[in-house]
Amino acid sequence: MDASSEESTNIAVAIDGDCATVSLARPDVRNAQTPEMWDQLADIGRSMPDDVRFVILRGEGADFSSGLDRNALAGPMIEQLREDPKPFISAAQAGFAVWSNIPQVVIAQVQGNAIGAGFQLALASDVIVAAPNSRFAMRETSLGLIPDLGGTGALVDALGYRRTFALCATGDFLSADEAQRWGVVHRVADDASAAVAVLIEQLRGLDIGALRDLKAVLRTVARDQQSWEAERNVQLRRLAALFGPSST
Repeated sequence: MDASSEESTNIAVAIDGDCATVSLARPDVRNAQTPEMWDQLADIGRSMPDDVRFVILRGEGADFSSGLDRNALAGPMIEQLREDPKPFISAAQAGFAVWSNIPQVVIAQVQGNAIGAGFQLALASDVIVAAPNSRFAMRETSLGLIPDLGGTGALVDALGYRRTFALCATGDFLSADEAQRWGVVHRVADDASAAVAVLIEQLRGLDIGALRDLKAVLRTVARDQQSWEAERNVQLRRLAALFGPSST
């Protein structure tokens, strides 16, 4: 990532000093995500400059992200899932796992809907700051699937098994206030952008090595580190049930 500002069709990246802002840039479709965007997210995270200390994940427009673009569930993607879904799921997970693995502090700035893959992208961050109108939901079961982008482990860490099961099974929405009360969201603020700026300024005064080591140790002991393989294996069973067993 050589330039201070990079843009793709779907994702914009801007770097200002020690802070990078990664914006989902499809507001006309509520920042619905595609497999190509997951590849881009993985590349962006892996190439984050060492002198960047903070990364803000955000969505342009009214919503953080409405989840998977349903138009992607057709044609080549369906054929790939039928033929051999393992590489597809691994590549998709990489776009979310990268934010847990990089040393930078990753902050999700959420407004409006964060659904499915959108919710899981926010959960891939280290801290979530939300506007009061934010709503969070896992809707994968409505497609006959399960969440498989790291969200289940992060939710079990925050909510416990029973609340996580009910939330994922029903697809019910979690309000910003509920999400804060239950430990998913760090702060709810009328001006989420300003609240993120205040948080970054607070963290900027701390030793960079201590922050990075803190993230490393907490990620090591958190259960969400163990959810990726379990999600992948169960999702493969769901895809086989929906599309038939793969040819490999």
